[in-house]
Amino acid sequence: MSTEFKLYNVDEKDLYVNKCKKEKEKILLDMVTYALKYGNKPAARYYNTYPSTVRRWVNIYKEKGKDGLNFK
Repeated sequence: MSTEFKLYNVDEKDLYVNKCKKEKEKILLDMVTYALKYGNKPAARYYNTYPSTVRRWVNIYKEKGKDGLNFK
């Protein structure tokens, strides 16, 4: 499962796709935590992605917990 979003509107070198596995997992957990606190749309704006992407990861988190955000 891949996600296509930038991290905090940063330069090309700091794009999500250029992150290692641990960094991606941390970003997803941070995004889900932010979304649970402030909502999917604000999280999508903050993480420069679509609300549907945030919603999908929040649902995975609710269903499988933190382990659901891990990459195999």
